[in-house]
Amino acid sequence: MTTMKKTILYICLLGATLGMTSACKKDVLNQNAPDKLDSETYWTSKERALSGLAAAYSQIEGFVYWDNYVEARSVRNFYREDYVQPGDDAYNYSWWMEHYNFNFTAGNYAIDLLWRENYRGIYYSNQVLEKVTAMPPAAIDDAARKQILAEAHFLRAYYHMNLLLNFDRIIIREKVPASETDIPKQLSARKESWDFICNDLKQAEQTLPLRSARPATELGRATKGAAQAFLGKIYLYRAGEEKASAHTHYTDAATWLGKVYASGEYKLTENFMNMFNGLGRNTTESIFELQQTADVNNGASYSSYLNDWMAASEMGGYGEIYGTGRLLKEMQQEGRVATDGNYDHRIYATILFNDPYFNDPATRRAYGYTYHDIFGENATTVAFRKWIPDSLNRLGRDNAINVPLVRLADVMLMLAESYNELGKPGEAMDLVNRVRARAAMPPLQSNDKQIVFRYIMHERVMELTLEGCRFYDLRRWGLLPAKMQEAGRTFSPDKAFYPLPLKETVNNPMAH
Repeated sequence: MTTMKKTILYICLLGATLGMTSACKKDVLNQNAPDKLDSETYWTSKERALSGLAAAYSQIEGFVYWDNYVEARSVRNFYREDYVQPGDDAYNYSWWMEHYNFNFTAGNYAIDLLWRENYRGIYYSNQVLEKVTAMPPAAIDDAARKQILAEAHFLRAYYHMNLLLNFDRIIIREKVPASETDIPKQLSARKESWDFICNDLKQAEQTLPLRSARPATELGRATKGAAQAFLGKIYLYRAGEEKASAHTHYTDAATWLGKVYASGEYKLTENFMNMFNGLGRNTTESIFELQQTADVNNGASYSSYLNDWMAASEMGGYGEIYGTGRLLKEMQQEGRVATDGNYDHRIYATILFNDPYFNDPATRRAYGYTYHDIFGENATTVAFRKWIPDSLNRLGRDNAINVPLVRLADVMLMLAESYNELGKPGEAMDLVNRVRARAAMPPLQSNDKQIVFRYIMHERVMELTLEGCRFYDLRRWGLLPAKMQEAGRTFSPDKAFYPLPLKETVNNPMAH
């Protein structure tokens, strides 16, 4: 990954593109990178092209710095869910709490980072697209060129998608700015932005390899299934936004998600919890996954202290986030109907709560303790287990826990939702029950569209809590105001999207 750093060219131009400065002069723009390579002499081989591609991958989820990945990403993805509450320490950080209280402004640091890091990823992706396209045949073979370009199209779409999920309107950046005059640019309508993203993903999907065609050393790189999964997700989201075209979008969602499901490339992994504690990496269920590693042999390691941010203070973490009583009620609502007489098994992998399962002194299922040992006999604390290592001895250290960004269970539930909206409740329930079977839960049956939808809503809580889905699900379902009111949260419809960052509106006169 260290070679990636040598591909960071024209940094000042990039900074202007990201709205970081308003005083970037032409003589600065024309400077070479410190290693004396410039963008005209760098792109001379397949190895250099792959290094450039690595730079494009490097911005996924704003990885790896503490304030960006651990803090900013967490408050954006988690604090906006209706089933969480901040820990005591969180109240010391106003820029965190603005997300929980939905009183953020254009100057919020986490919002600025979201905009900046994704546009940096877009810049790197565009650089790959332009420079690798221009490389002569003697420098790179045709197959490598096509695959690298496909991955760059995928990444450019991914970064634009992250932006459009969070901002009502964004700037489509389809090329590297050639001069200062290319930097100011107007915002695009949502439909135009979605179409651009879908076109990029479709172009990538044609060339990207199947997961099974990737060697083990390439796990984590984009695949055909990843492009298909995100296309399906986008069309499902568009169905919620573009009501007049909803049926068409549900049909497209079912088509793309169906390709993933029918491919045979993925299957539900038996151990649900291992996908989130570092023991399961790039499992058979994972379709696209943020890679982390503690291996320093290449001169850099990519791990984080997210586990400390997530872990309850009673467990030895910072205790920045807890579950609510509403979450516990939702997860327990079916009762102890699992095949072994317990609750749905996913509840035990997602949260710690005061229950005989966690208080058996013979098994000590709470990381070698009982719940009472950690929280006290009469405690009602709901603590999260996702993104925490399998041993509390690992707290206080950086941990390399991969993060699935889209996985098969999510695809199956989105496909079920699409089928239900298309008048196919039987096919929808078959998918729901396949997901439930992994959690030792009995099958459900219904042909009623609203009941099936409620089942799907519940399953998405059981499967995907703290995976960055809940807020966007509620928004596309039109349920954000109602659910936030149920949670006792302050929310107004104008907070369904973030405001454009202040730095962008100040430095880009066309971004209004």
